[in-house]
Amino acid sequence: MYYFSKTIPVDFDRAVDLVKDALKQEGMGVMTEMDLQSAFKHKLDRDFRRYRVLGACHPQVAFDILQIDDKAAVMFPCNVIVQEREAGEVEVSAVDPLAMFLMVHSPKAKEIALYASTMMQRVINHL
Repeated sequence: MYYFSKTIPVDFDRAVDLVKDALKQEGMGVMTEMDLQSAFKHKLDRDFRRYRVLGACHPQVAFDILQIDDKAAVMFPCNVIVQEREAGEVEVSAVDPLAMFLMVHSPKAKEIALYASTMMQRVINHL
């Protein structure tokens, strides 16, 4: 599977805050934030559930993978999505960095990807 996912029984805004806190605990920051509900309404005049994409990055992981392949940044950032589900639940899903960085063919890249994958799994488990 290319992602980790968990449904949590909190409201949407609280879920976004919890994700940001969990990322911070792992030394990651949110580099980008996309509100797809607003974007779809504004650009397409279409209604959509609350859906936020947080582009997370761990500076050391980013630096290390770029030492191996200077094009690896095309796969940055590690996206985490927060989306409303029925019955007041919120689903949080995060890309598995292992799935992304295995395209960089290097034993060192695999080591970095495994480290990042473990980190992202801890983020989801923390919620």
